[in-house]
Amino acid sequence: MPESYDLTVIGAGPGGYVAAIRAAQLGMNVCIIEKDRPGGICLNWGCIPTKALLESAHLLEKIHSAKEFGIDSNGAKPDFPTIIQRSRKVADQMASGVDFLLNKNKIVRKKGTAAFKDLNTIWLPDTSKEEIVSKYFIIATGARARELPGLPFDGKTVLSSKSAMVLEKIPDSLLIVGAGAIGVEFADFYATMGTKVTLVEMLDQILPVEDKEVSTFLEKSFVKRGIRVLTGVGVSNPELKDGKVKVLLKGKNLPETGEILEVEKILVSIGLVPNTDSMNLEEIGIFLQKGFIKTDTKYKTSVPHIYAIGDCNGPPLLAHVASMEGIKAAEAISIHSGNPHGLSYFPLNYDAIPACTYCHPEVASIGLTEKKATNMGYTIGVGKFPFTASGRARAMGDVGGFTKVVVDKKSGEILGAHMIGPGVTELLPAVALGITQELTANDIASTIFAHPTLSETVMESFAAALGEAINL
Repeated sequence: MPESYDLTVIGAGPGGYVAAIRAAQLGMNVCIIEKDRPGGICLNWGCIPTKALLESAHLLEKIHSAKEFGIDSNGAKPDFPTIIQRSRKVADQMASGVDFLLNKNKIVRKKGTAAFKDLNTIWLPDTSKEEIVSKYFIIATGARARELPGLPFDGKTVLSSKSAMVLEKIPDSLLIVGAGAIGVEFADFYATMGTKVTLVEMLDQILPVEDKEVSTFLEKSFVKRGIRVLTGVGVSNPELKDGKVKVLLKGKNLPETGEILEVEKILVSIGLVPNTDSMNLEEIGIFLQKGFIKTDTKYKTSVPHIYAIGDCNGPPLLAHVASMEGIKAAEAISIHSGNPHGLSYFPLNYDAIPACTYCHPEVASIGLTEKKATNMGYTIGVGKFPFTASGRARAMGDVGGFTKVVVDKKSGEILGAHMIGPGVTELLPAVALGITQELTANDIASTIFAHPTLSETVMESFAAALGEAINL
């Protein structure tokens, strides 16, 4: 007989494992299915190990500037295999932590991929052929890297972000196609390792979803470090030969006939494809749009007892969004099943999702840009504070960048924040908290921030937006 559960979660990434744990906390009998290690792409091949790589790169940068701090550090160079090994070790340690949490919460685990046999039954066609019956399901299968047409990933010359993390040696030259967060982070890492990097973006700025001023500052910083940045440029006519790849670049600031570029390796980071195929979703009545699962504000699909969270249900494709959606979906199921545990359901505010890019300088943002806020009819105030005016940044020897906030002049409502510089990914939560708790610009400007800290730049930016800047 098939095993039966209150809830079965398909996928143990940052959305799935969090949903499973929250459901278990709410008294459900939970099963989770994962074909690989718990933690998903984020923990094993994305967010966590890439940050480990970047920490090595940033430390190397710091060592190279050690003379400015009165320290002699001649001869520092990367030990690339050890850098890769450390990154994998960090991922392994985090995956073990998720293992512990799943066991602690008595969640039954199954290994394999799942497909729906009928509305209440799934089976594991690639492994045990086992069938599982469940009252509710949460689909949390994530997404995978999109290939460049005519250039499938081979893990050797044509790289996805996953294969770019485990190369055996530093490539002499690398073309990165797509300058979103993934492309920008790998450009930073490999340039620091000594690779000749060309970063290409089809749109008119790198980090296309970020504030224009932030993206422009980052581009200038990259160019200064020797990274070739091409925006408004497309890639076509790929050709693999003798272990190298040759492409045609066409677009802005290039000859009319284009430019042929040959490199040792190419990293393609042009977006993600949802992992919703081979699950028989449409056969059981689940509505898909371009492969993404459509859901309501409670993450319910077109089939009432089946929910979907994270990358497989569409943008924003971020791990922290998936985790919060997992919590919300588990709570919605608890309420729907008649066991509310005193819960009240409040939808997520998708206008207040923090976004971070861990290159150097770091980039962090939340909410509306100046342009978008103005287009929406707000009368805005903009406050900006450069790290050149920060005592802490001066002491650190890292003064590139700024924090910028956007507020509604009439009400003082915090509309957004856009930052580039040292540690800004750690500064952003102060603004996220302000937006979530409906604080005003004056609330933050009048809060005492410790001195000297980088976080003071947040307070100073809000003061500047109010016309009350002291240290500018």
